Amino acid sequence: MDKNKGESMYNDKRSVDGLETASFKITGLCSCEFKIIEKKMKNLEGVDKYYLNPVTNQLKVTFNNSMVTIEDIQKAVSKAGGKATPIKSDQIL
Repeated sequence: MDKNKGESMYNDKRSVDGLETASFKITGLCSCEFKIIEKKMKNLEGVDKYYLNPVTNQLKVTFNNSMVTIEDIQKAVSKAGGKATPIKSDQIL
């Protein structure tokens, strides 16, 4: 039972220290190239989960801030050929 409780806490991002969520506007890539960003996010250690919206060109990433930084995420997008500009949550579409 404790194991399940731990898993539940892990999935609840608000209750786990060290997890942070950031949103980015992606430019420089067409929507068909977003699979490259998905691959980069999957391979970036410290990324817990991400949501990529090719219609609005936005990326939302939940990550462990002791393992990966916003700059690391931006570099990963850059290596995919795009540019990730941080945006405020009220700008998310």
